[in-house]
Amino acid sequence: MLLSHLREVDPRSRSWLHLWAPAFTVGLLGISRGLDEGLISGIINQKSFKVSFDFEEGSEVENSIASMLQAGSIVGSFLAFIVSDLLGRKKTSQMACILWIIGSVVWFTSVHGHSGDGNLSQLLAGRFIAGLGVGMTPVCAPTYLVEIAPRAIRGLAVCIFSASVYIGILLGYWVNYGTSLHISNTNSLQWQAPASLNFVVAGLIFIGCFFIPESPRWLLKVGRREQARKSLYWLRNCGDNDAVVVNEFETICEQLDKEAEARGNRAWYHIFWQMLRTPRNLHILAIGIGIQVFGQFSGGGSMTVFAPKLFGYVGITGSQTKLFTTGIFGVVKLVSSMAAAFFIIDLAGRKTAVMAGLSLQAFCSLYLCIYLKYNYNVDAATETKGQKMASEAGIAMIFLSGLAWAIGVNSVQYLSQFAFSLKPRTELFSLEVRALGVGFISIIHFLCQFGSSRSVNPIIASGGPWSLFLFFFIMSIAALIFVFFMMPEVSGYQLEQIKELFESKPWYLVGATQNRPLRVKDEAAMGDDVPQLGKQSQMEEDRQRAAAVEEKEGSQDGHNDKEEQDKKEQDQIVTRTTTA
Repeated sequence: MLLSHLREVDPRSRSWLHLWAPAFTVGLLGISRGLDEGLISGIINQKSFKVSFDFEEGSEVENSIASMLQAGSIVGSFLAFIVSDLLGRKKTSQMACILWIIGSVVWFTSVHGHSGDGNLSQLLAGRFIAGLGVGMTPVCAPTYLVEIAPRAIRGLAVCIFSASVYIGILLGYWVNYGTSLHISNTNSLQWQAPASLNFVVAGLIFIGCFFIPESPRWLLKVGRREQARKSLYWLRNCGDNDAVVVNEFETICEQLDKEAEARGNRAWYHIFWQMLRTPRNLHILAIGIGIQVFGQFSGGGSMTVFAPKLFGYVGITGSQTKLFTTGIFGVVKLVSSMAAAFFIIDLAGRKTAVMAGLSLQAFCSLYLCIYLKYNYNVDAATETKGQKMASEAGIAMIFLSGLAWAIGVNSVQYLSQFAFSLKPRTELFSLEVRALGVGFISIIHFLCQFGSSRSVNPIIASGGPWSLFLFFFIMSIAALIFVFFMMPEVSGYQLEQIKELFESKPWYLVGATQNRPLRVKDEAAMGDDVPQLGKQSQMEEDRQRAAAVEEKEGSQDGHNDKEEQDKKEQDQIVTRTTTA
């Protein structure tokens, strides 16, 4: 768990200044996405906003406003994939903040005066530009965190980013509630004041990036070896001659050499074809895409954006009450995500956590589907005691669904993008396709988020609120089947063991037969006589290394013997010549 991972790190490298300050500076970029989800969920339901842009609840305009930031994020994610290698992780993070601020200014100023004469085109353009910056954050931030953190806590470092998404959601929910209490619903400041929070967060992160080092791995990648060495020594808070840091630096150099050799001079489309034609890479890609598709369309993201509306369907009335309930919903999701990151995943394993979360999501969605089918729009004056209890249970189901999403799919959706690439224990993509595979999954993430946001109102309009939860139920069940057959539990397994798992079994057995994390006590119980995943390959690799060393030494000995023999022959020739 959390403390056990921290104990593996040198106390000098756990410095608040040298490790946690850079990690939190960039990791808090996750607030960008969460803050917008939290803000827009309340803003689109406020009377002042609806009057300013003249739209009705459930209309196409509402759809466009809610999803336009995700549309920009699709482009931003692709942009970050290119820019982060050209400019570096730190400057890309600052570029994301600049775009986030510019976009926020554009849509913040799309209304002039208090009565509201909103420019819808300006609003949509501003949200798209802000989305460019927001879309860059899931690429540059976790990559930076993985590259600067000590190996034992890389997962914990990425959790800073994923947790900050929920911090952003929470801030958005509660600032909406605060302005609804203290600013009139006829004043556009009621939604402009919450939107201004974007400037504060983005500005602080932008300034903070000036005081942190660049990623040593990126500096090495662009040939700035001495700067990379200084950056790593500063991050580890150790001297130039520290053996552990020297070894880490040389390991990074070796990894980059292998990546460059594997990638060669091939164009991206050749690498993409290589990714598609290799069974193991294709399987990993399918897992990453499937987690994104099923994760977003099972309802987790949609319920975050449209939370006030959904609470209204189960009996929460009044704008302020909806916003207050939504704020509590944000607290539940934040606490659940932190519990999942620090405890549940380590104790139960990733696959168990995902399947438990999806099962609970399916149950909640089924209840809400049945409840809204037969109890939607019940008049409060004629509501029976049983109907009231059913309504209260419906409210509880929304909270439970948020908890299930946080401990389940959301706990692995970022791992499906990043942990398969840079974390040594879960390095599943082949070297030559790693960067492209991660970038591709990141783009799919925002495509699915955009699609799920756009689909909520059309589904409700076509079949009623109950049909939305029927859709969520079907997608949750489909996701359970997908995860069971496709996603193996790899917690605790070494890289060689994981590779052998994917290469030694048919695709439909990789997940179905691998459902438990490997514990230390399990390895001890298995012993040397019982084959385990990758154990033989690891032993074989050790033998090969030993043989290579012996061969090298033998070759050196042989070379020395040959030199000695040549010298003797030469001496004999000289002697004969002298005698003659």
